[in-house]
Amino acid sequence: MLKKIIAFVGSPRKNGYTNKLIEETIKGAQSLGAEVKIYDLNDDGVKGCQGCFYCRSHEGCSTKDYLQPMYEDIKNADGIIFGSPIYFMQISGQSKLWLDRMFPMIEGSTFPFQARYPGKKVVTIFSQGNENKDAFQGAIQSFNNAFPMFGWELIDSLLCCNTGSPNFKISDKLLEQAFTAGELLTR
Repeated sequence: MLKKIIAFVGSPRKNGYTNKLIEETIKGAQSLGAEVKIYDLNDDGVKGCQGCFYCRSHEGCSTKDYLQPMYEDIKNADGIIFGSPIYFMQISGQSKLWLDRMFPMIEGSTFPFQARYPGKKVVTIFSQGNENKDAFQGAIQSFNNAFPMFGWELIDSLLCCNTGSPNFKISDKLLEQAFTAGELLTR
């Protein structure tokens, strides 16, 4: 059975380290026959959550923009790849906008909410200029904590550190981890 994977790129840098790791994760998924669709969260057509609560009584979102098709894509997906650089101690603005637009992944009007499309596998990818891998773990953990609420299983979270160093190169070990994570999304 063909697996469907959706990738969300939260970096504005087309050739940046986040994108390179996402690409390697996609290669891993495709190596086992997965179909992958990519959303560029830096697209000019992305709007933020309007706080209208349309999604509390309907599937999806009332905002008609570049992200509108993602709700149906997520509903039909087996796995999610998400990547963001760490900018100023947090996920990128593009990534935060996307996270806010994920409110339709839960339903109900009171806590605890119910997962609308449970059963997805997730791989997250982060890159940061800081060499200390623990420097922004709070931001990364906070982001990764959203997925259990959606009923999704985080199967791997990759972190690429020290990207601001001159002559930085992603290690073969991290590229291999990204490829393997992509394979795990299809199993």
